Amino acid sequence: MPLYVSAHTTACLTKQALKGLMTNLLESDELKVRRCVSSQIGGRMLTEIEAPDRPALEKFFQAHFLNCEWIMRIDLDARDGTVVEY
Repeated sequence: MPLYVSAHTTACLTKQALKGLMTNLLESDELKVRRCVSSQIGGRMLTEIEAPDRPALEKFFQAHFLNCEWIMRIDLDARDGTVVEY
């Protein structure tokens, strides 16, 4: 399944609210949320999600009331000396 990274504005959310949002996304059965990282001070969150296509991902974010700044489909992933193609 294609892999996407997205950026979101989370300004004015408390740490508890951010944890709740991240937990809600991770527990979702709709799409496979691999990872979420956020900065309360920076007011931003990044997500790494497996989705069949961009429209499905956009629908997922709308359903979770998550403001999306940008979405990028990942074609290559390099880590630990290995490059993986998606």
